[in-house]
Amino acid sequence: MIFKLLIGFLSVTAFFSRQAFAAPLGTAGEPLGTAGSDTDIILPNPIGGCSKSPAEGGGLLCVAGNIIDALFKISIPIVAIMVLVGGFQIMTAGGNAEKVSSGRKTILYAAVGFVIVLLAESVVSIIQSVIGGGS
Repeated sequence: MIFKLLIGFLSVTAFFSRQAFAAPLGTAGEPLGTAGSDTDIILPNPIGGCSKSPAEGGGLLCVAGNIIDALFKISIPIVAIMVLVGGFQIMTAGGNAEKVSSGRKTILYAAVGFVIVLLAESVVSIIQSVIGGGS
């Protein structure tokens, strides 16, 4: 039940965010806005190019770093939502030990997942140092 609610919430959020970020493009390919306003929304490409050459640590490792940065930004609200879901499960357990255990597991798995996302950036740094790619 909670999973279905979460999927529904994410679907509605994705729909409205697409509508909010959809901007008509001008002749030069830039988003249009009202003249003289700063209301244009420009989203950066998370796997965009790097200024470093492959010898300096660019290329695949740079793209992997960009993807991990984007995952980090996405994971923060997801972890917050899952902790709230786990807390809701515990609060509404009504003395049922199974539901309390399920809520605790939800919070634990959210924390473990976030730690994995945090460690992913260090893995890229370790690979860069082993290859000799720089920072």
